[in-house]
Amino acid sequence: MNFKPAPVLENETERLKAVDRTGVMYLDQDDLYEIFCFLAKELTGCSLSWTGLIDEKNQYCLANDGLPKEIGKILPRQQTFCQYALSRTEPLIVEDMQKDKRFKNHPFVEDGFIKFYGGFPIVTGDGYTLGTLCVGDSKVKKLSKKKVQLMIGLTAKLSYQLQIQENFRNKNAENLIVILEKISKKIDNISTNETKVILKFFLDHTLSKSDNNLLIEKKIANKFGDDLRITEFGNLLKNDLSLNIGVLKRVKNLTSKDFNLTKMFEEISGT
Repeated sequence: MNFKPAPVLENETERLKAVDRTGVMYLDQDDLYEIFCFLAKELTGCSLSWTGLIDEKNQYCLANDGLPKEIGKILPRQQTFCQYALSRTEPLIVEDMQKDKRFKNHPFVEDGFIKFYGGFPIVTGDGYTLGTLCVGDSKVKKLSKKKVQLMIGLTAKLSYQLQIQENFRNKNAENLIVILEKISKKIDNISTNETKVILKFFLDHTLSKSDNNLLIEKKIANKFGDDLRITEFGNLLKNDLSLNIGVLKRVKNLTSKDFNLTKMFEEISGT
């Protein structure tokens, strides 16, 4: 392939840290971002739209509208159009990619799959470009100033959503740390896995037989027929933790069976 990758950015180290902080790389959460791709197509009249973030190796597609399934969600960074948009905060719009020396040798351009490209940088509040919200078409196109401004506004909304999600995750971590500290003060020599079992019980998750035995051993619950009933000590501990647990449960996509305690524990421990 004669397509040449873009130069590495001067602020790449800090930009990668900003990408990591979003916590969305390599997660299947298309339903959160599909609306942005749909609206991008509607606003521009293009046949394709996709959005993704770029780390040191890959572009990870958060969602798309119109791309063939065989392209997949992960594309090596050096094979992407969007790597060229990372060095800027303003849109990268190429009306005819076959005439642009940066893109004319890309396989997707050479075979006519895409001729028009519009990459709108997803920029953080402190100025780092995380990735792009893109539109593309198999025909040469020109976007009006109004459409460009509408796309800039839509991309800003996407950046804001990513920031809100990051803030929620940080709040989750803070609350989980408080929970861990409170439980360790109430129960001596308790492990991380044992703490997870107690939280699963308080959050009404499905428990295994060994989980039940642990809860009885730690005096969190008593056997009552085939069921478990919370003890007075367990109830006092649950009430002490209720505010922090309530914050965790209210976060979108972390409630009920989707509440991934294991992932949260891994995130705050850095494992």
